[in-house]
Amino acid sequence: MTLGDRLQRANWPLMGLALALTVAGIATVGTAAEGQRLVDWSWLQIKWAVVGIAAALLVLALPYRSVVQSGWVLYGLGIAALVLVLFKGTGQSAGRWIGIGPFRMQPSEFMKLFLIVALAGRLRYERSHRRLQGLVGPLVLTLVPLALVMKQPDLGTALLLVPILFAILFAAGARTKHLVLVAILGLVSATGMFFVPGLLKDYQRQRVLAFLTEVTNPDAAKTFQQTHGHQLHSGLIAVGLGGVTGVAEEDGGGADASRGLPERHSDFIFPVFAASWGFLGVTALLLFYLLFLGTLLGTALRVREPSGRLLVVGVFTLFAAQVVVNLGMTLGLLPVVGVPLPFFSYGGSSLLTSFLALGLVLNVGADPVIEFGRTSFAEG
Repeated sequence: MTLGDRLQRANWPLMGLALALTVAGIATVGTAAEGQRLVDWSWLQIKWAVVGIAAALLVLALPYRSVVQSGWVLYGLGIAALVLVLFKGTGQSAGRWIGIGPFRMQPSEFMKLFLIVALAGRLRYERSHRRLQGLVGPLVLTLVPLALVMKQPDLGTALLLVPILFAILFAAGARTKHLVLVAILGLVSATGMFFVPGLLKDYQRQRVLAFLTEVTNPDAAKTFQQTHGHQLHSGLIAVGLGGVTGVAEEDGGGADASRGLPERHSDFIFPVFAASWGFLGVTALLLFYLLFLGTLLGTALRVREPSGRLLVVGVFTLFAAQVVVNLGMTLGLLPVVGVPLPFFSYGGSSLLTSFLALGLVLNVGADPVIEFGRTSFAEG
C-alpha cells in the first residue's frame, strides 16, 4: 500500500477534530499566560503542535504492523528513559523531564503509547491471557513502568496505565471474571499502599484527603481550601465565574477570573477556558471531545485485524481516561492527580504523544485489510 493510498484513505475528519482542539488549547494557553513573565507558552505550544502534526504524518506513512513488531524495542527504550529520569531528571517539583539540547522531554508521556504498542504486539495472536495465570505477563509489563513513573513521582500518569491494560485485555478476549478479580485485588492493594509511609508523597496523600473531605464533609473542607485543597477550590471558582457566556473583557476576562489558579496553563487549563467562554463554550468543547472519542471508538469497532484493533482500543482508552480524569479533578469529582487534557493542555511531550497516538489510529484506519478481511478478531 503506497503512501498516496494511505493519505487518501486516512480519516481526515478525525485529524480535523484534533486540530480544532489544539487550536482552542493554544488560544486558552495564551489566555492563561496573560500577566505571566519569561515564558510565552502559546508560542511554544504552536511549535510543539507543528512537530506533532509532522510526527503523526510520519507514523501514518509507516505500516503499523512494523510499528507493532518494534513494540519490544520501544518498550525497552521507554523503560530505560524512565530509569534515566530517576537519576538525571529535572523539574521544579519532581524529576520528570530529561533535557535534550534546548528541549525537555517527559518519558512517562511516551511510555503510555509504548505500553499500548507492546501489549498489542504481545496479545494480538495469543490465547494464554484467557486463563487467569495468563494475565501475569501483561500485568508485569504494566506494573514495571507504573512503578517507575510513581517513583518520579507522577501518580496521574501512572494511574492512566491501568485502564489501558484492562481495556486491551478485554478487547483481546480476556475473561471478564478474571479482570474483575484482578481489579478487586488492585483496589485492595492501592488502598493499602495509601497508608504505607513512603509510597506516596505527602502532597499526593493530602490531595486525596482534600477531595474526600470536600465530598463527605463540606464544612470541614474549608480548612483544606487554604492548603492542599486550594487548587481544587480555585478551579471551581473559575468555572463558576464563567457563567453562561464567559467573563467579559471589560470585567477582566478569563485570565483575570483564573489568576489565582496554580498550573492554569497545563493540568488546570479547563477552568481557564470555562471562565473565558462560560457554559456555552464548555458545551461546545465537550461535544468536540465526544465526537473525537466516538470516531476513535467507531474505528476500533470496525477493525478486524488483531494488532490494529488493540492499538486503537488502547489509544481510545488513553484519550478517554485523560479527558475523564482531567475534567473530573478540575470539577471536584475526582482527586487532583495531575493529568493533562489531551491536545488542549500546555506541554510538549503530552501534545507530541497525542499526535503520535493519533497517527497510529489514522494508520490503522487507512489499511483496507482491517475492514474487509474475513478473519475474525476472536479467531486471530
